[in-house]
Amino acid sequence: MRYLNRYAVFAVLLTVIVLMTGCRKRSINGDLDGQWQIMKITLADGTVETPEQYYYCLYLHTVNLTNVSGAILTGNMEYGGKTLTLKFPLDEGASMRRWGINAKETTFEVKHLSHSGMTLRSDYATIEFRKF
Repeated sequence: MRYLNRYAVFAVLLTVIVLMTGCRKRSINGDLDGQWQIMKITLADGTVETPEQYYYCLYLHTVNLTNVSGAILTGNMEYGGKTLTLKFPLDEGASMRRWGINAKETTFEVKHLSHSGMTLRSDYATIEFRKF
């Protein structure tokens, strides 16, 4: 009887542990996942812009471009370690220029990525971020 109680307690604990971790989606992109604030955009022609309160929210396979006024543009992303491709099938390239993007599909070279900072470069712009 005593051994039966030990096995029952062990079985219950094991079940609780499995259930607690089973439904949670985990980051698949490492330091890339999270909300990033744009600090500086340097365009290919040398023009420097410092938009206030514009953000990239990156998680799993999704990107959201947001700002304080509530504008949200949603797209898909593909991350390969050294490259990040953003695809916005429903949005115009002109509406995304404030975020340093000029086309519905843009591929960035990941120049720097850490838990607190990131730098992306495309043929249109170099964008510097801080984790927000």
